[in-house]
This record gives sequence, structure tokens and C-alpha cells, in this order.
Amino acid sequence: MSVEFLRQIAGTPLPQAFHAAADIDAIRSLRRAGWVLALMDEPPERAARVLAITEEGRNELLRFHYPDEPLSRPRVDAHWLQLAARRARQALLRADAPGTRDGR
Repeated sequence: MSVEFLRQIAGTPLPQAFHAAADIDAIRSLRRAGWVLALMDEPPERAARVLAITEEGRNELLRFHYPDEPLSRPRVDAHWLQLAARRARQALLRADAPGTRDGR
């Protein structure tokens, strides 16, 4: 299961059809993990159509650790949108800190 491919799906407008065999296999794995809602082998193209990313999939995206962020476990009761807003605020505060390019 590729979190990187899940991130790629999250960056595209949904629903989205995928035709490459490797993409279809990856979507099968993501669907088995419960991270996406997808229709498999959809005629006439024999493609996989991703309809949505599930809550488990969004949680997995939020758990993905970026090198410039401290590693922390999100609160279990926190909503994914609250976690994303917190990360955005932290990024803005870092950008405005003295000594940074924008904070002068």
C-alpha cells in the first residue's frame, strides 16, 4: 500500500479513473486497506475509478511524517480538518518567524 499514491489521488479531483495496470493494482491495495472507495474493472475501459478517500485514508495521510515537521501522534478524537488547520497555522507561524525570508 503506497501512501505516496494515496497522496497523488488526494491531489486530483474525484471521481478519477485510472487506466494503467500498476495504478489499478495500487488502487486495489488501497481499497482492501479501506483507504479509498473505488469501482474496479469498470467497463468499457476496464479502469479503476476512485470515488472518494475514506476517513481512514485521510487519517493515514495526516499521519504521514514530513521531514520538516516534528513527529507527533494526532489526537484520536481530533477531526482531520482540525489537524490540517493546526498544521497550516504552524507553517504560517514558521514563515513569519524573525530570521526567515518573509519575517525578515
